[in-house]
Amino acid sequence: MSAAVRPSGPAGSFVTGNLPDFARDPLEFLEKASRDHGPVTSLRFGRTRAVLLSDPDLIEDVLVRKRDSFIKARSLQALHHLFGNGILTSEGEFWRKQRRLIQPAFHPASMRGHAEVVVSRASRMFDGWQTGDEMEFHSLMKELLLSIVADSLFGAELAQRATVLGAALESTMDRFTGRRGLARFAPDWVPLPDTRRYMEGVAALDEFVTEVLAVGRRGRVERKDLLSILLAARDENGNPMSDSQLRDEAITLFVGGFDTPALAMSWTWYLLSKNPDCVERLVAEVDSMLGDRAPGFEDASTLSYTQCVVKESMRLFPPAWIVSREASQDTEVGGYPVPRGTTVMMSQWLAHRDERFFPDALIFRPERWASGNSAKLPRFAYFPFGGGPRVCIGASFAMMETTLILAMLAQRFRFAVRDDVDIAPRATMTLRPRGGVPIVIDRRS
Repeated sequence: MSAAVRPSGPAGSFVTGNLPDFARDPLEFLEKASRDHGPVTSLRFGRTRAVLLSDPDLIEDVLVRKRDSFIKARSLQALHHLFGNGILTSEGEFWRKQRRLIQPAFHPASMRGHAEVVVSRASRMFDGWQTGDEMEFHSLMKELLLSIVADSLFGAELAQRATVLGAALESTMDRFTGRRGLARFAPDWVPLPDTRRYMEGVAALDEFVTEVLAVGRRGRVERKDLLSILLAARDENGNPMSDSQLRDEAITLFVGGFDTPALAMSWTWYLLSKNPDCVERLVAEVDSMLGDRAPGFEDASTLSYTQCVVKESMRLFPPAWIVSREASQDTEVGGYPVPRGTTVMMSQWLAHRDERFFPDALIFRPERWASGNSAKLPRFAYFPFGGGPRVCIGASFAMMETTLILAMLAQRFRFAVRDDVDIAPRATMTLRPRGGVPIVIDRRS
């Protein structure tokens, strides 16, 4: 972008641009940049030019109307050792083909079986919680969601082994965060601590998935886990996925399938602990519709207020807090030219807290999402799972999981966090509670 037409933006250092300020506190930096410079803000990270968009219509331009002019951003491409060429990172016709092959895994017929896994695994964990137990809720949700996604993806007999890979998955978050600073200029062969842990985690995941694929290739009885569906998938020419394709898609689904729901549940518990009136409405709905019985697949769509609670939690604390694209050709957005190679940043954290679309935006108000209340929202005022053709393929799976788990928590427990802690968001690859969510269990009588 030439100086004459470049939108205004915050001043940065001569060498690193805005990188140090962004790395120090990304959320505060984005808020101030948008507030001071408007819906199109010019940024620079080292030699990389970027623009920050904070208007829903402009975000829709990039993710929908002009999507063919953009590819996934370099920050995500930097994780190619982990995700390979899976649907999170691939582009063009290859991505479209892979998306078609994977889509049947999230058909409602498959989801019914996954709902049974959610309820079974959650019951097993919650039955062991006793009044007075002191716990860190986010760690527990990661453990639960890891077991659920491992069971749904690989099958029950392999789930226990898969859950031990949680540390490997956590290393990817540290890697993503570390690359905001000067470490972004270091290649992968430089033995930085975060990079070393990241590569060790990738190796552990590779070893496990390769072994699972070998077992699958030798033939298994008819199963309903996601990996079996992927193994059976055939393209229009009757060809199956290669082992490398299966590896990339399995790891993409594994990593994506646990983190977002675990974070959604953690932030939901925290927000409910601060809003007892909302808890009363939630408990009233769950008690009225479920009583003492366990929820099932059909309940996920009929527990309307429970769904509203989850949606409002993901509005205030969106697990995916930013989406980035890179211009693959010269284009323009918002009246400004966007040259090829420019990074375009779009933040759910900013959009979801915009007072123009969410009055009293910092207040937790689940009824915003009651039938009809959100009908007039711009399409990209709220996009917790991304948007456009590349919307998260597992969005309906994640909503089903979180709705059922929240209903089960409401049946059993009171929502409270320890009074002596202050929980703040930490923006890694996803939006995590700094220090976790310390709770003391109080079972409902």
